[in-house]
Amino acid sequence: MSERFPFPSFPRGWFVIAFSHELAPGAVKTVHYFDQDIVLFRTQSGRVSAVDKTCPHLGAHVGGGRVEGECLRCPFHGWGFDAHGKCIDVPYAPKVPPKAALRTWPLREQNGALFVYYDPEGAGPAWDLPVLDEAGWTPNQTIRWEIASHPQEIAENTVDSAHLLPVHDVRDTKIVALEQIDHTMRVVLRFVASGAVIQMPDEINEVELDVRLNGIGQMISNTHVITAGLRTRQRIHPTPINRERVAIFAIGNTQVMPDPQYTQEIDQIFWDAFVADFQKDFPNWEHKAYLAQPMLAAGDGPIIKYRRWAKQFYAAPQARAAEALTPPVTMLRARGVLSELLDRAKTGLAVLRSSQDASPANENDTHQAPLPSRDIARVVPTPQAHFASVDAYFDELPRRFDARAAGDLVAVYQWVLTGAQPRASYAEIAGGTIRVSDGMHTAPTVTIEMSTDDYLRMINGDLNGALAFSTGRGKLRGPVRLAMKMKSLFPLERIVS
Repeated sequence: MSERFPFPSFPRGWFVIAFSHELAPGAVKTVHYFDQDIVLFRTQSGRVSAVDKTCPHLGAHVGGGRVEGECLRCPFHGWGFDAHGKCIDVPYAPKVPPKAALRTWPLREQNGALFVYYDPEGAGPAWDLPVLDEAGWTPNQTIRWEIASHPQEIAENTVDSAHLLPVHDVRDTKIVALEQIDHTMRVVLRFVASGAVIQMPDEINEVELDVRLNGIGQMISNTHVITAGLRTRQRIHPTPINRERVAIFAIGNTQVMPDPQYTQEIDQIFWDAFVADFQKDFPNWEHKAYLAQPMLAAGDGPIIKYRRWAKQFYAAPQARAAEALTPPVTMLRARGVLSELLDRAKTGLAVLRSSQDASPANENDTHQAPLPSRDIARVVPTPQAHFASVDAYFDELPRRFDARAAGDLVAVYQWVLTGAQPRASYAEIAGGTIRVSDGMHTAPTVTIEMSTDDYLRMINGDLNGALAFSTGRGKLRGPVRLAMKMKSLFPLERIVS
């Protein structure tokens, strides 16, 4: 237990201690979690083991050893231990001491990560990890951070809906589902977010996050950008280093779309956005105090319900954690005082049932009220001029070109439209000027391929461009980031409110 975090032990459960790619066959790696060294090694056949650092012979740190075939050799006297921790060879002795063994940790290698199971009382795994489907998803992108915080604080963000506006620029957040079953919790949030974080500042995106927790060491966030038809998956794994610091392992994937090049670029854009956005929480996590009895208000989300669920992961009895959720009642010297308190509690419960919205800490109110918006310029499309044809669109392209938005950009944008009325055109941009021509350019920077009918729908606001590309109704050749700039280069009529 630390002074800052009043929990009686490290939490039990499965925790990531390394990425799979960090441990090649024949490698030995010492990591430090749960305030102790853990030695990982991978045998030549690929089997992974996690063991305590101390050799039972004379106490050497086996992290300094080497892998030899299917065993780990101690650096001091060369004793060999297999992946189960059992000593199988003493090079200079005819017989192996029968009880010689390293203590092993329950370990799973799954979906690109190495998990160990920690229990403060030494028990074995109480549950197993879900296996995630990797078919149809991009390869793992990974990152590891280290901050001064605690796993329970990191996981609490999943229900802290009120922080999304001031920290992440998200509006109209609603928790639409909350489920807690044994060691699992699921929370579904819906909100409206600016596209600025993914370099689409003029877009307003409807987003749904479906977050599943397996203990507080594994959070799987399935992100659906509804307006763009995009799906990504972020896995967040906070693991305690010691009582005051935590490592956060993150893994990201994007659901594969019909166009491989578009998929690859969108995957990188969303990963970069996740990495930048997630770190916005770090200053608060590093400097905040853990309040045992927080002063909550309506719209904060089911924080108390989350904390009650999290109690199960600590050593029992959890006296100190119970204090965190129970108002202190001291000096109850008379039966009359207790009776009065009970009467007040009954009265409060009746009021709560009759008007749940009056309670600032109503943990069952998962449908949160929309949060007030900040003074953020919001692009609101007007009933724009309707283009009767794509020819009319291209005729007006030079007039709608925004030289200030172009700046020093040098690029060629090309359109290849197919169907009953095919058309090929390109726009050359350089030095704040534009020249539009018919035909095909020899070296376009960005090419849009789409049916004439769909492109007409898109420029008239009847088809979302990102949705068209993610579903295969259009193809994009060239850097997606430059394609996203087209909206500011060739703005349709709009107002800013």
